[in-house]
Amino acid sequence: MQPHLQIRCIRPQVYAYSLSASADSFLHTETTLESLERCLWDACDALGHYFSSVQISLEGQPLGSYGVALVQRNAPALARQLRERFVMARERQARPLSVVVNA
Repeated sequence: MQPHLQIRCIRPQVYAYSLSASADSFLHTETTLESLERCLWDACDALGHYFSSVQISLEGQPLGSYGVALVQRNAPALARQLRERFVMARERQARPLSVVVNA
């Protein structure tokens, strides 16, 4: 079983996160903190004794699976990477699909 860390931005410089073991079972209720980096570190601090990796989503966008120890050691760099992946994923979703019609 791999936990899921779900992070959302409430307003500039205010983020909330929740941890779940599955869609229906929560390990941790929603916590509000001052930065994405702090959410990553705080959540992984809670998970570190029990899990080696975590699935991470930002604003409902799945961004991948990451090692808990790696997140704790390098939360600022991972936060930058997650922001970039989030923007790229949203841009891909916003692009219209091109349809090729054979005449």
